[in-house]
Amino acid sequence: MASYFVAAQPQADGTHSVHDRGRCPPGHFPRPDALEYLGEFVEPGQALAVARLRFPAARGCACCACGETSPVDQPDALTPQRT
Repeated sequence: MASYFVAAQPQADGTHSVHDRGRCPPGHFPRPDALEYLGEFVEPGQALAVARLRFPAARGCACCACGETSPVDQPDALTPQRT
C-alpha cells in the first residue's frame, strides 16, 4: 500500500493535488508543512476520493500518476482493503 498526501494550498487553478509519497519525484513533492496526510491506500482512486471529501477540486498529481483511476465512478472506493 502507498502513502498518499494532498496539498493543503490550492494551485493557481484552484485544485489541490494528491501525491503518492513513494512515486512522486522529490522536486515535485510539496513541503511537509503544506501537506495533509490522507492515509495508506491500494489504489490511487481511493486516495483521490478521500481528498475530494475535504477538497472537491482535488486531482491526481501528473508526476506520480495519482490521477490514473477515477474514484467518483467507484462506489466502493472508500472500502478498506485487507492485506
